[in-house]
Amino acid sequence: MYDGEAVFNPTFRLIPGLPNQEPCRDLYMETFFTLEDPDDPDAWYPHAEDRWHRLASIFSNRIVTYPVFTNPHAKRYLKRRHGRIKSVTYEMKYEQALPESSDAALTLIDLYLTSRIWNSCNFGLGLIKELEPVCAGLMRVPELDTLVITHDEQIKIDRNCARIPERQLDDLRRTFDKADRRQKERIRAAKHWHVRNAIMAKLAPEKFPALMQVTSTGEMVEYRMASTRPSPAMEKQQRQASVRTVRQNAEQIAKDAPHELLHLHAEIERVTLANMIELFEKKIEQQLTESHWQRFFEDNIFILSMLFARPVQLLHTQFHAQTASIDGTGAQIGDFLFRELGQPLAIVEIKKPSSPLMRSSAYRNDKVFGPHSELSGAVTQVLYQQTSLRSNWLFHRADLPGSQPDAIKCIVICGTTPRESEARRCFDIFRHACKDVEVVTFDELLGKLKLLLQHLSHQERSEDAS
Repeated sequence: MYDGEAVFNPTFRLIPGLPNQEPCRDLYMETFFTLEDPDDPDAWYPHAEDRWHRLASIFSNRIVTYPVFTNPHAKRYLKRRHGRIKSVTYEMKYEQALPESSDAALTLIDLYLTSRIWNSCNFGLGLIKELEPVCAGLMRVPELDTLVITHDEQIKIDRNCARIPERQLDDLRRTFDKADRRQKERIRAAKHWHVRNAIMAKLAPEKFPALMQVTSTGEMVEYRMASTRPSPAMEKQQRQASVRTVRQNAEQIAKDAPHELLHLHAEIERVTLANMIELFEKKIEQQLTESHWQRFFEDNIFILSMLFARPVQLLHTQFHAQTASIDGTGAQIGDFLFRELGQPLAIVEIKKPSSPLMRSSAYRNDKVFGPHSELSGAVTQVLYQQTSLRSNWLFHRADLPGSQPDAIKCIVICGTTPRESEARRCFDIFRHACKDVEVVTFDELLGKLKLLLQHLSHQERSEDAS
């Protein structure tokens, strides 16, 4: 017998299978029922093993999941999570050995079905709640009952299957997250102004004068003070309307006022760069994690392009230079993989601005400082990734068509330039001796952006003067 909390931690069982003569491992999840006894309403009992739910079938090259709701207290318990979409398949990039225990199977699933877009096994797998609109949209296509998540860039329907790249789903998740945050902020602001009008304006009218209603969409109401300038929200709406007007009439504006349009484009680039620099400076002053910097550079990939003298193309983030074993060990994961003009590859490894570069105490007398383990480890790590890419090129070349492993550039972004003259001199000596790895500090990368902004601002002033 189980209580109401224990049923949220079911047992799992792994059974070998051979569908269509293809070996697999079927992962079953324990299920429960209640007798609805008024004397013991919180008593739950496990079903016999032959009535457990098959949660996933693990093959060497894919994981087929059968997502369900797993809250026994809800009426929809064990019903399909995605309606008519009865299975969601994840295609793996590389073949894996089949797990031999339920723990190994759960580890494998956690490794590949990441929490960014997947529910955990205890919650019945399937796409997270934020991505439910995807399955709702797919069910509008007749006969479609299977979703396959791939690693290519094609979105297509193959008989009863919809094939969607994992990257596309992750992009949708990010877009939905941003929209949710904006909506929550609008709701918070609306509540604030409602309280002001309904209560504060009556308690202290001189300090909190009543606001007049401007617009109302459903339950959302905007206010502004009478006889004053528009509210920030209204000003933002006006600016957005102006942008839409320019966008809709861009072709005609280019014919009627080409110089003004080019001038506007340059000004937008300059302001965007200035905002990016301001945000970069604020983040350098904070104690942020490497994963935060990873996301920041993913959202502002232009910053990393400043590391190169030639145009570059971002190929992958968090790429695998070396394939992993079944439990995830042995993987060599790099932060960014670029391709320069002319096909050479480039690995960029990200650390933190707070990462120390040189040891705090001198190696000899008071002038010779050795590199800190954070820096030497990062240099060794990126060189290891370079070697792994070359050694495993047969596995990677299909994903990197047109590229060759002969020349792979390595860049490490780590720490900030030492202030002490001797430590700085030793740092420069060390990194210039690293002939296969370029070491760039966060403040140097920021300096490149500032220099570009200075150039754009000077060019803007010159054009205005002419």
